[in-house]
Amino acid sequence: MLRTPFERVPVPPEVDDVINLVLNRLPKIQGKTVKEREINRLLTYMNQVEKYKDFVSKFPRVEKLHPFYKESVEILADIDRVKICLFNTSRTADLAMKSLREGINTIKTKDEKEANAIMRRTFGRTSSILRKNRECTSFLIKVTVQLKRMMAVDPSLPTVIVAGAPNVGKSTLISKLTRAKPEIANYPFTTKDIHVGHMRMGERLIQFIDTPGILDRPNTERNQIELRSVNALKNLKGIVVFVFDVSPLSYYGIEDQYSLFKEVKELSEKRTIPVINKIDEKDDTYYNEVRARVENALEISADKDIGLEELKKEILKMLGTSLDRGLLDN
Repeated sequence: MLRTPFERVPVPPEVDDVINLVLNRLPKIQGKTVKEREINRLLTYMNQVEKYKDFVSKFPRVEKLHPFYKESVEILADIDRVKICLFNTSRTADLAMKSLREGINTIKTKDEKEANAIMRRTFGRTSSILRKNRECTSFLIKVTVQLKRMMAVDPSLPTVIVAGAPNVGKSTLISKLTRAKPEIANYPFTTKDIHVGHMRMGERLIQFIDTPGILDRPNTERNQIELRSVNALKNLKGIVVFVFDVSPLSYYGIEDQYSLFKEVKELSEKRTIPVINKIDEKDDTYYNEVRARVENALEISADKDIGLEELKKEILKMLGTSLDRGLLDN
């Protein structure tokens, strides 16, 4: 099963949650002697701190990520801050572990009557160390949780990126060409993240990317939803299927859609198949305007399964793959 680089990163609890968890467990932790009991309590703390070491060690090296995944991090957070916080969290975990080891060694060498006081001082010192880096640790946890929600994209696969303005029928098209089940609704920005579907053609697996809708505006003014689409267009190899909506209920006029079409072609520098969608309910003025501006546009109705076989053949022709068989589940 294809995984994202972040899927196996174990997300630790927030710092205050770890401290409270250990604190609540202390009365239940026992030992054969007083020293053993207090050492066991600090060992329990060590087991929790170790989660931060594991978290940092399994977080992918940002500079080694594929450009698509690296930009996915950049969309969510400043990469320099991510790197700094990874370093600080690792160093904080090392200092906390050192504090706990020193406390355990001190308990072993001191009188049994001092064991509980040493444990308490060690617990307090270790908690202070962790709290000093609490903001950085919390930042990393939040970023990682969002990255783990990403659908897995294989940058090595031949890819069809379905692009267009919001609510032009991209998700419906993806659901018909593959067996992916993106959310579909009759309002803009229903798709808020990248969705992935696959089609198997003989021995070849083709990856389809359902991108969130993009508005025709400067990149600096785009929100995170739109930037995810821009990321796919820039950093995944393959072709683009650009969808125009020519229905009377289209949210965006042809001028806006055409302007976006030109920008997508410039941005992605990929071969592009223009598609006129909702042909079964077309507005003649919208339809004629697209026809006048865009050469070789295919006509489809994703909802009514009109023209989809022709679109598949054109996709395969552009990808250099011959039509063979069926669909593959996402």
